[in-house]
Amino acid sequence: MTGDGRADLVARDGSGVLWLYRGTGSAAAPFAARVRIGGGWNMFSALAGTGDVTGDGRADLVARDASGVLWLYHGTGSAAAPFAARVRIGAGWNTYNALI
Repeated sequence: MTGDGRADLVARDGSGVLWLYRGTGSAAAPFAARVRIGGGWNMFSALAGTGDVTGDGRADLVARDASGVLWLYHGTGSAAAPFAARVRIGAGWNTYNALI
């Protein structure tokens, strides 16, 4: 997510806040302290870290809203703002019970 070559983790809490845990590369302490990405992510029924969907070398995120619309969040490589504005992929994705 941050472009430093280390695996990062994104998590959503119960109130809909998305958090970034930067990878440290250390087995003893694999993640740094969390950084708030933003709120309002509880509007999505599913999130999936898809890797690099767009082919730009940055990890992206896919989210499905309650009506079944799938959204793509382009990764920026910046820890301060890891995702660009969302782009609609398409509708009808609520027929699936999980995105992996």
